[in-house]
Amino acid sequence: MDRQHTFEFVESTVACSVAEELKAYYPSTDTYYQYYDPRSASSMSLAISQLAAYVLEEGPSDGVLGYSQGAVLAATYLIQFSQQHPSSPLPFKCAIFFSGGRPLDPQELAQGKLKWLDPKETGPLLKLPTTNIWGRNDTLWPGTSEVLSELCEEPQKNVYIHEEGHDIPGARAKEAVQGCVRAIRRTIERGLIAQERLIPREIKHVVNHC
Repeated sequence: MDRQHTFEFVESTVACSVAEELKAYYPSTDTYYQYYDPRSASSMSLAISQLAAYVLEEGPSDGVLGYSQGAVLAATYLIQFSQQHPSSPLPFKCAIFFSGGRPLDPQELAQGKLKWLDPKETGPLLKLPTTNIWGRNDTLWPGTSEVLSELCEEPQKNVYIHEEGHDIPGARAKEAVQGCVRAIRRTIERGLIAQERLIPREIKHVVNHC
């Protein structure tokens, strides 16, 4: 991305074992972290509260980028925010989701329950410019990015599907990397154009990775 972009990386804090897709690269004896325990509604609720506090303290930011579990957290946070503050602008102008999972229902979370959102029941809930990027050969979270994409409002939605797996494409997948960059740039431009007045400045994004 261009030098005018800056990134704030949000660190995860919940200890866990090494992710399945990383076992070939990192020793299982090391300590690893995730944003929340996917089996616990209270853990997810805490992660959303922590992200909200971070955004309030470190913001404003123009966009949020989330990978895998980080995408689930970011999407669930945005949906909760829109439900709790329907008359307020969203905290981000755009969202980028890599290999995202299905967001959770914030209302069910408030009751201590874990329930995935179903776009067939709710319709699109993420009403901001978005890019959903996933691999056609993702065997770890198959089908989940498609569901997240369906929760994004159609006129503002951008999708890029590459030939890799669950990981974000690296240097060896040059064509996929270029496709990702083009898709992300389009979404950032849409988010900035949506402002009442566009002025040259540093563009800041929050990154959730896990």
